[in-house]
Amino acid sequence: MKASLEIEPLTGVLGARIKGLDLKSDLDADVIKDLRNTICEFEVAIIPDQNLSPEDQVTFSHLLGPYSPVPFVKPIEENSEVIKVVKESTEPEAFNFGGVWHSDFSFLPIPPAFTILYAIDVPPVGGDTVWASTTTAYSQLDESTQQQLTKITAVHSASASYSPAQQNLHSQLSNMNIETSETANETQEHPLVCEHPETGKPSLFFNPTYVRGLKGTELEDKEKEEALLKWLNNWTTGIQFTFRHKWSPGDLVIWDNRSTQHIALNDYKGVRRELNRTTASDQIAPSPYKI
Repeated sequence: MKASLEIEPLTGVLGARIKGLDLKSDLDADVIKDLRNTICEFEVAIIPDQNLSPEDQVTFSHLLGPYSPVPFVKPIEENSEVIKVVKESTEPEAFNFGGVWHSDFSFLPIPPAFTILYAIDVPPVGGDTVWASTTTAYSQLDESTQQQLTKITAVHSASASYSPAQQNLHSQLSNMNIETSETANETQEHPLVCEHPETGKPSLFFNPTYVRGLKGTELEDKEKEEALLKWLNNWTTGIQFTFRHKWSPGDLVIWDNRSTQHIALNDYKGVRRELNRTTASDQIAPSPYKI
């Protein structure tokens, strides 16, 4: 039994390393409660030096919540809840899975609460992941802008990533099975400013990949909508809101999709990168924040 977590904050905005934790043995109820609170507080949690099979990772993921569906990407044969994120050394020009700013599957009616990514084979240099805190991005706005944004609805869609027009792009990754579909063109509306169901904090539930439009009484023409989309993209990915992680084999990283977006950097040509990914749900749809 582990009495308490040893937490090392990694920036003044988001990100923390949790030391000395064995996810195959230190998993009593108190530890899980503390771990969940830590993830919600720091938004990204790094747990190094793990040795997890796909089954171990799924077992751990279930402690954070039930399986969150993964559309378009086929799981590994050994476990239907695990997808393999892999780019081979022989695919130097291939698109990097997750290589654009996004929040995982925000186009779903209930997007995943947490993503759990476990490093198996990573480049000695490159292949880092960067997260941005959409909680901090909202908190740094003036009160008038905050109030205006609470009146806006974001229209999410997977069209830019998983419509059939993108199949050739995904097919460059020989050891990932990604099947695009016309269903990617369907839309899902979520409030632009959401209240975190556990911390109560407001955040901008925005990412430029899946948010394809905005609705609001002050957006009476397409020009204003496009200008706000561009501004939101630039603001929410500002370097002052980010944390960058260099992967090591055995790293398990958990992040809160309700308050972050992220990007996997594609700067490791000719080197292999492999990680296993699971997702957990809190079974709560994004809720609007009311000032």
